[in-house]
Amino acid sequence: MSPETYVFRPRRYLEKEDFEKYLQLVRKVATFDASTKHWVFSPEIAAKYFGSSDELLDHLIELRSYVDLDYSTILDLVDLFEDYLDRLKCVIVTREGGLLRLRVHRRYFRDVLSILREVAVVSYYIEVPKVDEVTGEFQGTELVEKRLKLYRVAKVGEEFVTPVGLLHVLRKELQRRGFGTDVKIEVRKFDRDVPMELNFKLYPYQEEVYSKWLEAGCRGTVAIFTRGGKSFIAMKAIYDLKVPTVIFVTTRELAYTWREYLKKYLSIPESYIGYIGEGEFSIRPVTIATYKSAVQHIERLKQVFELAIYDESHHVPAKTFKTVAIHLDSLYRLALSATPERRDMNHELLYRLCGDLLASIDYIQLVRLKVVAPIEVFDTLYARDQSEKLLHLLAVLDKHRNEKIFVFTQYRKTAEKLYTELMKRGYKVALITGETPQSKRALAFKEFISGQVNIIVTTTVLDEGITVPDADVAVIYEGTGEARQMIQRIGRVLGYMPGKTAKVYEIVDLSNTRERNAHLRRRWVRDLYMKPEVRKYVLEEKKLTTQKLMSDYL
Repeated sequence: MSPETYVFRPRRYLEKEDFEKYLQLVRKVATFDASTKHWVFSPEIAAKYFGSSDELLDHLIELRSYVDLDYSTILDLVDLFEDYLDRLKCVIVTREGGLLRLRVHRRYFRDVLSILREVAVVSYYIEVPKVDEVTGEFQGTELVEKRLKLYRVAKVGEEFVTPVGLLHVLRKELQRRGFGTDVKIEVRKFDRDVPMELNFKLYPYQEEVYSKWLEAGCRGTVAIFTRGGKSFIAMKAIYDLKVPTVIFVTTRELAYTWREYLKKYLSIPESYIGYIGEGEFSIRPVTIATYKSAVQHIERLKQVFELAIYDESHHVPAKTFKTVAIHLDSLYRLALSATPERRDMNHELLYRLCGDLLASIDYIQLVRLKVVAPIEVFDTLYARDQSEKLLHLLAVLDKHRNEKIFVFTQYRKTAEKLYTELMKRGYKVALITGETPQSKRALAFKEFISGQVNIIVTTTVLDEGITVPDADVAVIYEGTGEARQMIQRIGRVLGYMPGKTAKVYEIVDLSNTRERNAHLRRRWVRDLYMKPEVRKYVLEEKKLTTQKLMSDYL
C-alpha cells in the first residue's frame, strides 16, 4: 500500500486504556474513513499538530507501539508530510487594484507577516533646516528619518496587500526563508501596434548593464555618470519589452529631450508619445511625465503602465519619488541615476522600490572607456566685485581663444550684458537665451560648429533638454547652488574626441552673498571629476594631439 493511502490498523486487540491512547495518537495523523471504518494517513491533519518532520517522526514511532508500521513506511510518511509542507509553503502573488495580494496558508501566516515587517517597512529621509535656538540664524540642514509601513492584512490568517514596487525584495526574502512564490500576474501589452525601430547599438558596457537588468527580472537601478548613455539602456528596454511605458522626468526640458530621443533612436511616431505636465494630460503607448504632474494624477496613472523608467532619480525629492514609486503598479522598473548614492541618504528607498543597484560607473570609468573627455582644468576664480569678475572672464576667454566656449549665466540680463561687452571687445560671440527664436538658435549653433563664432553666452536654457554642439570650455559665470545644474553644464563640454581635454571655470563674486552661498553648496561637485588618476588620461589625450600635429607637419 502506498504512503498516500496508508491505513493504520491496530496490531492486536487493545484494551480500553490502550485503545484510547491509540485514538489519541492516530487522530493527529489520520482521517477516519466511515465507509471502510479505517484511519487513513493525512498530511493535512498532521500539519495541524506538527511543526516539523522530526516531531512527526517521534509521533509515528510512538504510534508504532499500537499499529503495524515498519521503519521504511514511517520514513515514507515523513517524506509525504514534507512534500505537503513544501506545497503549503508557497505564497501566491497576484495584482489587484494596483496592489500586490499575497495569499498564504494559515500555517505560515505569522512567518510571512514577519517578513513583511522586515521588508515592507521602509525608511526615508527629509531635509529640515537647522536654526540656532539663541540667535535664530540658519545653520544649514539636517536629515530626519521617517518610516513607512507599506503592507496591511487584507484577511487575517490568509492574505496581505503591499505595493507592486516591493515584489523583488519580497521574492528574495521569501526564497531566503524557504518559501516558494507563484506569481500570477498577467503582463500588460500595448493596446495597438506601435511602429518602432532600433536605430542604435549599445556599447559593451551598456550591454552588460542591460543584461543584468533582464536577469534581475527587469528591475533595477543603474548608476552611470552624466553623458554615460543611461537613456539608451532604457530605450533598449522599451524596444524589447513593448509594453505600456512611462518615463518620469524632472523638467520640461528633459521631457523634450526624451521625446526627441524616442523619435530619433526608436522611430516612434509623435502621435504614439504622450505627455503629462504643464497642464497637459495625454496618455499614449509611451508617455513622458514630470514627477510633479505624476503626483497630482497618480490615481489616474497607477494601473496603466507596465514599464516605469525613473530618470534623474538621484535628484528627485524623496517625498515626490516615494509617492510615484509606491502607488504605481508597474511590474517592470528601471531607475536611472548619475551616482550610486544620494546625498540625502534616500538611495535605499530607491533600491527598495525600483530594484537593486546593478551597476555603478563613475566619471573616471567613462573616461577610461573613452566615452567622455578628461577634464584638464577645473578652477574656481574668486573676484572681489563685478568688475574683477569680468576681468577673470576675459582672461579665460583670451587663454582659450582658439577653443569653443560656453559661458553660462543664470539671468537673461546678465547674459545680454556680457554679450554686448564681448561684442564691443571684438570677440566672436553669439547669444542664446530663452527668448532666442529657434531659427536664430539654429544659426548660432551652425556658426559655432563652423568656427565663425567660438563663444556662446547663454542662460539656463542650454542647461539640459536641447541638443547642443560640443565645446571645449565651460565657464560657470552664474548659477544656483544645485549640484545638478553644475553637472549638466559641465556635461556640455565632455563629449569625447581623440586628443580632446575639457576645461571648467567657475567665477564667483565674493561680495555677492547669493553667489558665495551657491558656490559653497555646489563646490563638492569638483570632487566627482578631479580624481588623482584623471591626470593620466589628460596626458594620454594630449599625447594624441601632439602625435597628430607631428603627422600633419610631416
